[in-house]
Amino acid sequence: MVWVEGAAYTGSFVWKSRAIGMWEGGRGQNMLDGGAPFYDTYRTADGQHVAVGAIEPQFYQQLLLGLGLDAADLPPQMSSDDWPELKRVFEGRFASKTRAEWTDIFDGTDACVTPVLSFDQVSSHPHNRERGSFVRDAAEEESPRPAPVLSRTPADPCLAEDPRIGQHTCEVLEEYGFQSETIERLLATGVIESDAPKAKL
Repeated sequence: MVWVEGAAYTGSFVWKSRAIGMWEGGRGQNMLDGGAPFYDTYRTADGQHVAVGAIEPQFYQQLLLGLGLDAADLPPQMSSDDWPELKRVFEGRFASKTRAEWTDIFDGTDACVTPVLSFDQVSSHPHNRERGSFVRDAAEEESPRPAPVLSRTPADPCLAEDPRIGQHTCEVLEEYGFQSETIERLLATGVIESDAPKAKL
């Protein structure tokens, strides 16, 4: 099946990472699955979390600067044997301030540290508000706007309410040539359901 090959192909990065030694350990022991202290999430003093993704040396230096740490006092960044120790240091630092405080510290830097937001907080984040990343439909339900946002042919999001299950069942079947008697039989036997408004005669 095409789906099987597609799913396997999306894992190409992990397969290649195994070949170059980037993905050798078990779960939670590799660079991108929580094993590396510079690519993980951390609990803050207020019980919230921040995400860290400072892989490249220049970003890692910015991370240490924001945390008030000196690289000379720490194990080498890529020494995976020392990652558990380094992670304990990072956990202690991040637990010392609130998420908002860390957000202020790292805002405008290249440290790759961002707040972990809830669904209710995402759309009100200043970056997403400025970009208009979320829209509300006629039922006041919020969802991401279509992406990518193209300058010459921007997508025009549909702001109508989502259709109800069965709302267009009969209409679609009629378009495909089903006779009304057949549709009525399918409805009566429970093969299909319809939530279309009934005509008032």
